[in-house]
Amino acid sequence: MIIPGRLRALVVDDNAYARAISAASLRKLGVGEIVEADGGAEAILALMSGPFDLMLMDWYMPDVSGAGLMTVLRDPRFGAPQATPVILMTAYASRDNVARARELGVNEVLVKPFTTDQLGTALGRVLGQAQMVSGDDSVFL
Repeated sequence: MIIPGRLRALVVDDNAYARAISAASLRKLGVGEIVEADGGAEAILALMSGPFDLMLMDWYMPDVSGAGLMTVLRDPRFGAPQATPVILMTAYASRDNVARARELGVNEVLVKPFTTDQLGTALGRVLGQAQMVSGDDSVFL
């Protein structure tokens, strides 16, 4: 069983309403701390400030796009944050966008609008992947 109350999540979207809905869904799922960023540049700064257990992000943003953010995040020079599990939330889930996102290291894709249940399922998958990679079972009972 996942203990989400200990989790720290970063929600990145240039649309304030989309950020609020995503954050509310994470709260309903029991995520303990939620930090919001209004674009890719702000997200990079947040990722440098401390570890996150997961990140939800939009694909199309005006300053640094989801592709740009993933390029920075997955670069080994970025350090520890590069392993942060990422859920892409997008209204533009074309084959090309999803394939590009996967190539850049996105773990899951949610099509907007999505339900809290759909987010919970994606959350369980990315946290399970992160647990398997790290070998750390501290978020499971």
